[in-house]
Amino acid sequence: MTSRILLIVVLLFAFADPALANWWIVRASDKTCLVVDIEPRGNDNGVTKVGNDVYETSEEAEAGVKRLCRESKGEDQIRDSGNAE
Repeated sequence: MTSRILLIVVLLFAFADPALANWWIVRASDKTCLVVDIEPRGNDNGVTKVGNDVYETSEEAEAGVKRLCRESKGEDQIRDSGNAE
């Protein structure tokens, strides 16, 4: 019985973990905007958090990149961190 409960708990955490992720928009020192899943700290050299928003999904953060970064820097300086080469 306890092994069944343990298995259920493990499965719940396995499926809930992606839902608990947060996403941020940062601007690198080369003025490129990126979506990251690690919260930027004030002591990160060359990385500036753009806006104060924490996004629940990467799709919401990507929409924020389009809104926040393209207004000020132009489309050619936006890079998707998932497609970095």
